[in-house]
Amino acid sequence: MTDDRGAALRTAVSAMGVVVGIEVTGARAGEVLARLPRLWEHCRAAGDALPEATVPVHFDGPTVPPDVEAHGPVRHRTEPVTAADLEDLLQLLTQRVTVAAIDALAGRHLMLHAACLADPASGRAAVFVAPGGTGKTTLVRTLGRGRWYVTDETAVVRADGSIEPYPKPLSVRRAPGSLFKDETAPSAAGLQAPTGPVRAAALAVLRRDDAHVGAPAVTTLGTLDAVVELTHHASHLPSLERPLQRVAALVESLGGVHVVTYRESADLAELVDGWLAVPR
Repeated sequence: MTDDRGAALRTAVSAMGVVVGIEVTGARAGEVLARLPRLWEHCRAAGDALPEATVPVHFDGPTVPPDVEAHGPVRHRTEPVTAADLEDLLQLLTQRVTVAAIDALAGRHLMLHAACLADPASGRAAVFVAPGGTGKTTLVRTLGRGRWYVTDETAVVRADGSIEPYPKPLSVRRAPGSLFKDETAPSAAGLQAPTGPVRAAALAVLRRDDAHVGAPAVTTLGTLDAVVELTHHASHLPSLERPLQRVAALVESLGGVHVVTYRESADLAELVDGWLAVPR
């Protein structure tokens, strides 16, 4: 649904505090625009906000397989997002919006490849660091009801320990091992976005293991080991001023980083309750 001159249809979302413009062309551009308000319900940009980055989209072209994660090497940062199938395109668009926001924030904040949930009463947040495809979204869907859904993808941690929410559409894998995911509105999963300040209270590195038996196994890393571990899960880390000191300061403020080996997300419920509780 472009006009006779082929003009793009435009909208914008707020991703990690970055306004990302979305420009859609193609004969079925209107179908894309119709889906975005619900999917990005918790990431709407103000109507007069100027984009810091723009993602071009063309609906009807060939699909570019989603073979890279937002926090890894990205080969297609400038080409239009294209796909022959609307669901595939919406997944690729979410990835590109995330990449655009991460690139815009380079050098400004610590960005961890992580999910995050927070307690609505206190704003205390648990940050769950893990590689893509290892259960972050499943954890959020399993343990997120009654809590604030902060993100299932990127935790943006400021120098003072506060977190910039990114309650984007949930990217739910269509089948085990599949590269393709369905974008789902957070409210459809019963999740609510933060309505107040969020601050890191605990930081965990998740290691999901189908062979694990019993309660989750937890070890706590000291500062040096924790910094080494987290550097593998951070975006644009060298762009930060004194990056390793920045990570170390966060680790020390939280009393270390917990490494958690577990089998099912539901098994983490007691741990998360403890991390989010207000200390007495």
